[in-house]
Amino acid sequence: MTRAARLARAAPYALLLALAGWLYVLAGRIEYVGPPEHIGPGFWPRAILGLLALVCAWEIARSLALSVAGSARAILQSLMEAAAQGEPAAAPVAEASPGRLAAGMGVTLAYVLLADTLGFFVATAGFLFGFIAVGGYRRWGIAAACAGAGSLAMVIVFMKIVYVSLPLGTEPFRSLSLALLALLGVR
Repeated sequence: MTRAARLARAAPYALLLALAGWLYVLAGRIEYVGPPEHIGPGFWPRAILGLLALVCAWEIARSLALSVAGSARAILQSLMEAAAQGEPAAAPVAEASPGRLAAGMGVTLAYVLLADTLGFFVATAGFLFGFIAVGGYRRWGIAAACAGAGSLAMVIVFMKIVYVSLPLGTEPFRSLSLALLALLGVR
């Protein structure tokens, strides 16, 4: 690959890196007067912009240092050639199903309608379990464990890291939500 082609491939990332730097400086001007133990409103924009800058810097370095042989394009090309030669796929792909689509939409609608009543933790666990079931996975114990762990992870992220208030639900789900939050140390 020529030097000009590498520079052309890196140019959009350089532009995005410059934009991220400028926005990072602007986000640093957000003023916050509040309890010192809480992160301010400028934290998340700056964190996201910092991660964007890291990705851009990585892509610039990769664009300038790597040849086409090591790029994702070459990897995809080799996979396409293997598929054209009739090699079997790693896993069968399920066919599109209007019934599954409707069931997935139903699970999503039920989640939206029941979240205030069931509370975030129970509603999210139910949603994840339902979506896993609609997807065709039939090992119910593993599906339940994944749904519970996923819901718990989201509660931790939203309540302990991002400080977002989540619906607690009505009784008896409210008591369960409050007990879970007490267990996690959320006030």
